Amino acid sequence: MYLLITNLNRFATTSQVVALFFPFGFLTSAQIICNIENGFSTGEALVEIEFSAGQTAIKALNNLRFMNYFIKVEETF
Repeated sequence: MYLLITNLNRFATTSQVVALFFPFGFLTSAQIICNIENGFSTGEALVEIEFSAGQTAIKALNNLRFMNYFIKVEETF
């Protein structure tokens, strides 16, 4: 299952996103989405996680304050 995290602090790192999702289960992949032109974060990330762990993570992390931003976590394809 792929999860899209939006409204992410632009200074968040991949390791910080992995640490956020780590309690819910094994992550297959995680990456910060960057702007092609300037290389800076767009404030979004993609995480691949097991389905049941992903459902739990969505419920627990959606609208959570992370690095002073209220993040949105939703399933994407």
